[in-house]
Amino acid sequence: MLVEKKFRVAAHSGSIYSVISNSKKNIFTGGSEGVVLMWDLNSIENPVAVAKVSGQIFSLCIIEDLNHLWIGTMNGAIHVLDLNEKKEIRYFIHHSQSVFDIQIHDKKIYTASKDGNISVWDVRSQNLLKTVFVSQSGLRKISFHPTKNEIAIGSSDNSIYILHSSFQDPASRIQLRVHTNSVFSLCYTNDGKYLLSGGRDAMLNCFATEENYTLKKSLPAHLYTINDIVIINENHFATAGRDKHIKLWNLETLELIKVIDKEKFDAHINSVNKLRWINDEKLLLSVSDDRSMMGWKILI
Repeated sequence: MLVEKKFRVAAHSGSIYSVISNSKKNIFTGGSEGVVLMWDLNSIENPVAVAKVSGQIFSLCIIEDLNHLWIGTMNGAIHVLDLNEKKEIRYFIHHSQSVFDIQIHDKKIYTASKDGNISVWDVRSQNLLKTVFVSQSGLRKISFHPTKNEIAIGSSDNSIYILHSSFQDPASRIQLRVHTNSVFSLCYTNDGKYLLSGGRDAMLNCFATEENYTLKKSLPAHLYTINDIVIINENHFATAGRDKHIKLWNLETLELIKVIDKEKFDAHINSVNKLRWINDEKLLLSVSDDRSMMGWKILI
């Protein structure tokens, strides 16, 4: 596996907590200063500010066919922007605490909050469809099974909850209590056979979904919190940690392949908060408390 640093850009004035991308090679980042920047991979040095909101930005989600951007903030507010019209079209104060994750699935928007609730919204009307209470503790991360109607939810009560994505079958609920601290990161593999999780306990766990989410392997993967996990391909994935490291792993064996750090790769100098894999470019994006975004070419 070859890793090449393609760029480092720094236009935010504070920590960056979220990074997403679309099929047009646009990248969106948001963080502590409440600004969303849009970057073009073809001219990465020239970002454009597309939003300024009150409060820190913890989550972003792009709706490509509508060109809408959903923004979740620390104070629980949700902003919806029409990027074609360059204006905010909806503003919600629905969650009472931070919105840590926003995901689109089956033409619906799912928002996860520190208030312990998952809310579901219609993607076109932005109307609230339902709110489901999951845990007394905050909800940090959502991941959808690629072929089944299952949603995995990471919680600050150290649990992972597996629910039907419609939330209509309470009997199907599974609670996985393996982590000893908050669950910050979750990711299903592309074939749906495994669920990977990481948390504040720095442990990386792998569950076999076809065996009722039996724990297959568990290992200490970073020195501190595992902030994010992304799948690269059917054989590899990446993790990001508060220890300033990005790590590349073999998916089948969970063996560590490479560490992207400051010493060897001139990487981040503070916590790496989020990752984004752009498959067409074979490019891994990373954002950090050091206010920078870096792009890593991964050749396997």
